[in-house]
Amino acid sequence: MKVNFDLKFLHGFWGLLGNISSKLLLFSPVYILIFIAYGDSFLPDPLGNASYQVRTKINNVLTGSFIESVEENLENDKYNNDRNDKIIEQVEKDVNNRDNKK
Repeated sequence: MKVNFDLKFLHGFWGLLGNISSKLLLFSPVYILIFIAYGDSFLPDPLGNASYQVRTKINNVLTGSFIESVEENLENDKYNNDRNDKIIEQVEKDVNNRDNKK
């Protein structure tokens, strides 16, 4: 007894699966952004909580690094004027010495 299986329908199924997976990969950055930005408002509790935690950690990392760099600039330029005052005094002395020699 000979049994013939026609497997042509599987080729169509795998092609459909490949098409769906390529679409998912194409739009995955959009899905990730939606998950991070709005996931806690519409997803159930474990996923919504995960979305909130990811967004909070990203926010802390980005603002933390920005604030540290701003604090360094403010500390060196705005609030620590002793160094700048010394440089200005040295330049004024040099200019006065040059004028006195003439």
